[in-house]
Amino acid sequence: VNHYETPETLGTDRLAAAVGAKALYPDDDCLVIDLGTCITYDFIDQRSHYFGGGISPGLRMRLRAMHSFTSRLPLLEPPATAGEVDLIGRTTRQAMLSGAVNGTAAELTGLIDAYARRAGPLRVVACGGDAAFFETRLKGSIFVVPNLVLIGLNRILQHNLSLPCP
Repeated sequence: VNHYETPETLGTDRLAAAVGAKALYPDDDCLVIDLGTCITYDFIDQRSHYFGGGISPGLRMRLRAMHSFTSRLPLLEPPATAGEVDLIGRTTRQAMLSGAVNGTAAELTGLIDAYARRAGPLRVVACGGDAAFFETRLKGSIFVVPNLVLIGLNRILQHNLSLPCP
């Protein structure tokens, strides 16, 4: 059941990821976090009711924004692993990476905690290009499922094939 107030604006990737999470964890409240260009948060309860979530800038977008909207900050790529980033940056490059990586990790942790306070125990399922990058920086049980959207699309296809033909 889709409770999103503007379903015509809901990204099909978000909906497919939600369906994928429920296919994997049908009895759990699920928070799907897609860590791509943007970070999306989508909440689906244990009755398979989809409520929506949030959208924020992804890691590369944050780094690009610091470069694009200032006159002197360089354009940086994320490091190979999140473990390479110290909390205290001692150069401009290190400080930018600290802010982007640690800020994103703090956002993720804070929002996971906020959803859990609101809903109770959650199954947190992450996907997207940066999911594995942040997996070790997050507390609790985070399940990274790289092909979550494809699992959801396959489940939608299976559902549609099971419907009677008109």
